[in-house]
Amino acid sequence: MSKKHNSTPLLLTPGPVPAAASLLKKLSEPMIHHRSPDFVNILKQTKSLLKKVFQTKQEVFILNASGTGAMSAALLNTLSPKDTVLVLSAGKFGERWAEMAKAYNLRVIQLKAAWGKTFPVKKVRALLNKNPRIKAVLVQACETSTGVLHPIKELASLIKKKPKAFFIVDAISALGAVDIPMDKWGIDIMVGGSQKSFSLPAGMSFIALSKKAWTFNQTARLPVYYLDLKKEKEAQAKGQTAFSTNVSSLRALHSLLSPLKKKEGLNKMMKHSERLSKISLQFCQILNLKIFAEPLSPSLTSIALPKHIDGVKLKKHIEEKYKITLGGGQGKLKGKIIRIGHLGAISVADLKKGLKCLALALHSADPTFIKKEDMKKASHFLNSL
Repeated sequence: MSKKHNSTPLLLTPGPVPAAASLLKKLSEPMIHHRSPDFVNILKQTKSLLKKVFQTKQEVFILNASGTGAMSAALLNTLSPKDTVLVLSAGKFGERWAEMAKAYNLRVIQLKAAWGKTFPVKKVRALLNKNPRIKAVLVQACETSTGVLHPIKELASLIKKKPKAFFIVDAISALGAVDIPMDKWGIDIMVGGSQKSFSLPAGMSFIALSKKAWTFNQTARLPVYYLDLKKEKEAQAKGQTAFSTNVSSLRALHSLLSPLKKKEGLNKMMKHSERLSKISLQFCQILNLKIFAEPLSPSLTSIALPKHIDGVKLKKHIEEKYKITLGGGQGKLKGKIIRIGHLGAISVADLKKGLKCLALALHSADPTFIKKEDMKKASHFLNSL
C-alpha cells in the first residue's frame, strides 16, 4: 500500500461528514431575511422534499436545534409528568433516551441489549403486555455508537396494536441511508439531524408526528416553550418558523434535496451508503477484522479491535499522520472499536483512502495482526474499485 497522503483533513466519521463543494457554496451565499417571500418559498419546498425522505404525508418540522433537540421535542410535546415510557437501550444514544426521559420526570422502564446487539421483539412484546401503562416506546433506528440496526419495522407493527402507546424513533444516523417508510410501517414520531446523510453542519433537526401522536399532544403536560410543536405547526403553515431560522443551512438543505423531486432520488442516497458499507465489509473480511455490530446498519461500519491495540492511540495516530478522522468508541467502548462512516458526501475515493490508512496504522501497531500479504490483497481490492 502506498504511504502517500495529502494534508487536507478528511472526515470519515458517522457524523459530522464532509460537505460537498456545492453545499459549501450555498452556505456562503449572502444572507436573506427569514420572513422574506423568497425564503418562505424555499422553506415550503424544503418541507415538502423532507416528506419524501421521511416517506410520510405528515408535516415535517425543521428545528433550530441539534438532533438531541428533536429528541427532546418528541417527549415534551406528547407526554406528561409521571408517564411511563419504555426505552430500548443498546448503546450511548439509547442511554441518552433514558437520561432525557428521567430528566423530564417520566417513569422509565429500560430494556437493555448488549452494545452491538439488538432486542428480541418478543421481549418488547412481553414488557408491553406486562406494563399496560407504557405510553411511549423509544429507540434508535441505528445506534450510532455501535452501528447496530434495530428491527424498526417489527417493533412498529407490534406497537401499532397498542392504542394507548406510541412509537418514537431516533433515525438521525439512519435517514437517507436506510429505508424507513414512516407511514407504511406506522412509526408515530421520527427525528433526523442535519449532520449525517444531509452533509450539513450540526444544529438543524427534523421531526414528524403521525395523527396518532398528535392525539397525545392534546393531553401532554410537560412544560415546553422553544420546542413547542404547536407553535411550529402554526408558523410553518404560513411558510415561517416560530423563531429565527438558520437561513444558510436551510437553503443548502433545499439544494441538497432538490434531486429528490425525482422518485429515484432517495434510493440513490440509500444505495450510496449501501455501496460504501459493502466495500468496508469486504475490506474487513480480507484483513480478518471483526465487525462489532450485528445486524450492522449501512450507515457505518464498526470494527472490533483486539485487546492489545489501543483504539484511542490508533485513532490519534491516523489523525496526526494521515489527516483522517475516524469514529472511535464511545462510553464503555472507548479504545475498543473504530467506526467508519458511510453517510452523505463521503465518496468512494474518500473511503478507499481511509481504509488504506487504517490498514497501514494497524500494521504499524502490530505487524503480526495485519500481515503484509493481507495488506496487498486489501490494496488490490481497493484499487480495483
